[in-house]
Amino acid sequence: MARMFMSTVVMVALVAAPAAAPTSKSAPAESRTWKVTGTDVTFVQSPKDLRALRGDKEVFGLQSRKAAILADFGAGPGMSDGDYVSESVNVLSVVGPWVSYERSGSGYTGGAHPYASTSYVTQDVTKDAFSLLDVFAEKDVLQALKADGFVRKHIHDKEAFTQATTVEAMLQSLEAGEDCVGFDLGLDSVKGSVAFHHLEGDKVAVRIAFGYAHEACRGNKFVVGVLLPIPKALRPAFDRAARREEGFLMKDAKAVKAPSVSFTWEPPKDAK
Repeated sequence: MARMFMSTVVMVALVAAPAAAPTSKSAPAESRTWKVTGTDVTFVQSPKDLRALRGDKEVFGLQSRKAAILADFGAGPGMSDGDYVSESVNVLSVVGPWVSYERSGSGYTGGAHPYASTSYVTQDVTKDAFSLLDVFAEKDVLQALKADGFVRKHIHDKEAFTQATTVEAMLQSLEAGEDCVGFDLGLDSVKGSVAFHHLEGDKVAVRIAFGYAHEACRGNKFVVGVLLPIPKALRPAFDRAARREEGFLMKDAKAVKAPSVSFTWEPPKDAK
């Protein structure tokens, strides 16, 4: 599938914060709620927030994460004039208990230059981690990546590329090229820097965001689209997301008004 290139800004670790479940009085009028079939997870989506609840505990939330980040900065050491941090989180897709979002930011907190980076993140709200290679057959992911024109343009060792039987080995046969693609660190991208775009027959279009290879290219990301056969056990969840009954796919993010948060932080004047 055709390659997509985007240039934007930065990652900061996001820390989940527990919160009480919303009541009917506190939920915004435009919010919608759905329970993930076969789990104890309930999502509540509003124009400014997306929350995942397990019982009365919040296990994912845009606004609470924003508050946690701001609190961390506020508790940090003093900063100088000109320092700043700008962050954003944009929800891309929700399939079953998996939330995919774009996390980006920029800032300057000392040193030789500002920082800038961006990525996709998929989080399983029922677990500590998500890996595409745990839920899709690695041979299918490998085959799809090997067939992608953008990936093939960056082959450095053709023999190693052809003989590679794992995604990690295939990535090691690539080079950054003039685009400055961070394939050498790409295994983590394949595992978790993903979003689910649309369905085509018995396959799902997956977007994989690779970062940059060198600091001179900071702020860039490179999105590769692949089609993967949907495992039988996952088909119902993808169908419900495609129908927008439980979640939504990336192609419908705008239509369902997928929420986002963004903010800029600067040290208080008395802290400078």
